[in-house]
Amino acid sequence: MLQHYPIPCAIVDIETTGGNVTYDRITEIAIIEVTKDGVTEWSTLINPRVHIPKSIQSLTGITDEMVATAPYFEQVAKEILLRLQGKLFIAHNVRFDYGFIRNEYARLAYSFKAKLLCTVKLSRFLYADRAGHSLEKIIARHQIYVAARHRALDDARATYKFMSIAEEEKGEHQVKQAIQHQYRKESMPAHFDACLVDELPNHSGVYYFWGENRELLYIGKSINIRKRVLGHFTADHKSSREMKICQQTRNITFEKTPGELSALLLESKKVKELQPLYNRRLRRVSTFYSVCLVKQQDGLLNPNILPISELPQANQKRYGLFRSAKQAKEAIQGICDSHGLCYQACGLEPFSKRACSSHQLKKCRGYCAGKLPALQHNVKLLESLSSLALTSWPYPGPVALVEGSGNDYYQYLLIDNWCVLATANSMEELLENARRKTQPEIDKDIYRYLRSAILTPSKTIKIFPLQSIRPLSQPLEATDIE
Repeated sequence: MLQHYPIPCAIVDIETTGGNVTYDRITEIAIIEVTKDGVTEWSTLINPRVHIPKSIQSLTGITDEMVATAPYFEQVAKEILLRLQGKLFIAHNVRFDYGFIRNEYARLAYSFKAKLLCTVKLSRFLYADRAGHSLEKIIARHQIYVAARHRALDDARATYKFMSIAEEEKGEHQVKQAIQHQYRKESMPAHFDACLVDELPNHSGVYYFWGENRELLYIGKSINIRKRVLGHFTADHKSSREMKICQQTRNITFEKTPGELSALLLESKKVKELQPLYNRRLRRVSTFYSVCLVKQQDGLLNPNILPISELPQANQKRYGLFRSAKQAKEAIQGICDSHGLCYQACGLEPFSKRACSSHQLKKCRGYCAGKLPALQHNVKLLESLSSLALTSWPYPGPVALVEGSGNDYYQYLLIDNWCVLATANSMEELLENARRKTQPEIDKDIYRYLRSAILTPSKTIKIFPLQSIRPLSQPLEATDIE
């Protein structure tokens, strides 16, 4: 009998036709109920209505013939619900078992919800010094007798036995500390259905926080959606902004992506389109400004602030992407103050017979007072602007960027001069979409994301330059890919 775990609880184990929670089905379920009245065991085979793969039959020993006469899930759904309802749901790798059972009930138009405890996490916390925390490793580590491995009831018994051993070896304080460690990250605000978190994947993508009346509060991205969302709720006491978001959230939705770059691009796009209440950094800007250097008659390089509609080509040097001319001017002034440059030479003040105001404050090195030659001022200006220099596009034309891994789906992007021209789920679709795209708009965030992805090697990103450069109105063929 368990002493230091929340009671009542149910230790659950299932066997399935495979590992895909959406498509595969349950073939066997076992439940060990622990209440103040004692311990009760129950199990049954389930007819999955589909063929059990040979590899799974070999692993579990459960064959098509064994389940042929077993009840369907809907025939035992009420029995299972009565045994699980109102109890802490415990399993080894609990989200696997819980996900399958939730999906089975969802097919019956019933929303099953339960509070969860994972014995994998329990083992990792209590036995952090040991290697491996699979049920196989735990059985070997604690020398737990199992009559039939990979059968639901025997695995549930092994899980129950491990919990009992952990109580004996670690004591009440450490066991309760391990349980609390699992719950501390899932402290949800009032009025929020904590079971919504169970739907979130441990996968890269974009998530959406919704408030009352479908008001979009916030859009975020992560390489692990579930972990990042839980991080919001953990941090809600540290930031007034986080607290407002979390307290107002009533629903969470998500979109999975093949990787981090796709998540960044999707987040940027959705924030600009949907304008969530609490997203500020990625808001749309209609016109960007940049700095170019114009040579005067005496050889002096003079910074000019210009609106730009597209990123410069290799022979056009530009510095910075600013949301306004004022922001660009402030950046130039900051550079002048930090590097002793002249306000007049940098276009912040008109030329006059008097020295600039910065020289009067003893910041300017004195170009305006005849103390510094134009060449030296130019060198210092170029050095100070170097950190703002926009990177030239490293290809002679557009490229196809493919993100994804062999075990997942792919995202195809047609990119030219740091702008996304088209996106698709295949190369053929990408080239087809490219024909219909209009002239892309410059975007500071997209430039930054693509620059990092293209210039930094990654195992999940591949780039295929297009051999021919032609207007988007002309046909693009798959043979253009090198």
